[in-house]
Amino acid sequence: MKKKFLASLAIGMFVLGLGSMAQALTVDGGTDVGVIDTLVAQDKLANSGDPLELAWVTSILGAGWFLDAKYNTTDGDGWFPVDDAGMESVFAHELLTAPAYFLIKTGANTGNDNTHFLFQNFASMDWGVIDLAAMGFNEGNLTNIEKVSFISEYNGTSVPEPMTMLLMGTGLAGLVGIRRKMKF
Repeated sequence: MKKKFLASLAIGMFVLGLGSMAQALTVDGGTDVGVIDTLVAQDKLANSGDPLELAWVTSILGAGWFLDAKYNTTDGDGWFPVDDAGMESVFAHELLTAPAYFLIKTGANTGNDNTHFLFQNFASMDWGVIDLAAMGFNEGNLTNIEKVSFISEYNGTSVPEPMTMLLMGTGLAGLVGIRRKMKF
């Protein structure tokens, strides 16, 4: 009975893992850029500078993050359209520091009132991959990468929340308890 349950659990985890796999995207004739990065948060900040943006990022991610690089991408500098069919609103930019998170600031008239978009860098850490449609750009701006003003790259480690530490401790205590019970 226990073996059947464990086998079923293992098969279920395998199937779920297959379902979450995504095909890697390419730019510039075959360069692998990973997948579309996860949009974590978006907001409209006043004419912001580095301190205000860092405060916004830490309000979302917690303490321990720092600005590692910031550069201008006005006029679409460095952005590559994704080669894959049906992804006309997806663009990739090579990142400087392989950050855990990156922030995109956009100009006005994109169709979305928000100007700041925080992404979790996912899969290929050397590339930032964004989808203008998912960012709320209107139909007329879905291929207008020139609306992206700059990229800010954030690295560091977040400070664990007390509840996360409590859950981890409880899990470890449970594993120790199971291990002791199996010995007897």
